[in-house]
Amino acid sequence: MNPQRVQISGNSMWPTFPEGTLFALETNPREFKENDLVLANHPNSSNVKIVKRIQSINGEWFFVVGDNPDPLSSDDSHNFGPIHIDNILGICTPLLE
Repeated sequence: MNPQRVQISGNSMWPTFPEGTLFALETNPREFKENDLVLANHPNSSNVKIVKRIQSINGEWFFVVGDNPDPLSSDDSHNFGPIHIDNILGICTPLLE
């Protein structure tokens, strides 16, 4: 079975992953750890999914951030706070083209 694919839209993960970067999505990871790239439901917009990096974990709450050094270019935990583990859909691994 082919893994689900996720594509970056926007510049929040630039310069590490530019817009259009494709990822394989692992939906049943054994665990999450700091620095993992994850696909998550946006906590304030039910129809929006986000790709972010886990900066820290506090129990079942994840502080997720974009890689872009411009603080205004990523809608992440700096704006909406930590997200609950239930919002995390899986771990993203970059696909090499």
